[in-house]
Amino acid sequence: MNEFLQNMTPYQTVGILFVVALIAHAVLGFILKKIISHTDKTKNRWDDHLIDAVSTPLKALIWFGWIYLSIDAFKEQIEAFNKVVEYIDIAPIFIITWGVVRVVSGVEAYMLESDTNVDNDSVRLMTRLLKILIIIAIALGIAQFLGFSISSLLTFGGVGGIVMGFAAKDMLSNIFGGLMIQMDKPFSTGDWIRSSKFEGTVEKIGWRMTRIRTFSKNPVYIPNSIFASIPIETPSRMTNRRIKEVIGIRYDDIEQLPAIVNEIETLLQEHKDIDHSESVRVYFEYFNASSLDITVYAFTNATRKSAYQKVKQQILLDIASIIAKHKAEIAYPTQTLHIQK
Repeated sequence: MNEFLQNMTPYQTVGILFVVALIAHAVLGFILKKIISHTDKTKNRWDDHLIDAVSTPLKALIWFGWIYLSIDAFKEQIEAFNKVVEYIDIAPIFIITWGVVRVVSGVEAYMLESDTNVDNDSVRLMTRLLKILIIIAIALGIAQFLGFSISSLLTFGGVGGIVMGFAAKDMLSNIFGGLMIQMDKPFSTGDWIRSSKFEGTVEKIGWRMTRIRTFSKNPVYIPNSIFASIPIETPSRMTNRRIKEVIGIRYDDIEQLPAIVNEIETLLQEHKDIDHSESVRVYFEYFNASSLDITVYAFTNATRKSAYQKVKQQILLDIASIIAKHKAEIAYPTQTLHIQK
């Protein structure tokens, strides 16, 4: 084959190589099409992402081979091509790196769309870190291939890293803050969070900042380092909602008070929407200025606010009915005025 190519002009060689590359491209496309038609019948989407990731880099390798051999055919006539051949030797490394990065992206897409227990934010963070590590490793390898000293580069990078660390400490603290959020999981995308400074739903956890959508539908962008210095509450992860009410009864109804307290407690103990594994307490607590105060304390099974409000509303109406049934009344602020004659 080599002797056959040597007896041909460079132009003929390039033409034949082009036909070979075109045929190889067509054959590869046919094979991939057959594989895709087979994988489309399976429920697992992993193979679809894998084929999609590697198909384009494989085709790129075929055409790189044509370009490389075409330049090699002309290097005796064009001296500059000798240098070109030496440097484009590393091009397949770039193509393979591109393919590996595409595979990692395919893994990310597969895990994001599949029903796994892995948090989506963690998947995105890990795949981004993996891509960066792959690119850095390949870059160092290429630098070594080109004759650069890796130890010198690492030393320079260490000194430069210290300088950059001082210059961009706020940015770095935000990046590490985002990393800590991914590791500790105080909240995730879609969670409702609040603090003394903000409240809303988490829309995106980025490298540098987190985007929160407030209940007035305004976006708020918060640097990730903030979350390390303030307490964060995540109401969307609550297990129950609490009912804690103080209900005042008139002083004229003090005789009915024990029966009212007992019946309210029975109501809560038997209510289907009250979590009976948590504390349920009903007791007379205060002789207030205008009322005898009863404290009602319980936890609902409902965590969504709309459902909780409906449960609480029904319980308060039932308590009002119990008070009325015992011929008592809910107190309101009153004053007694004594006039001396």
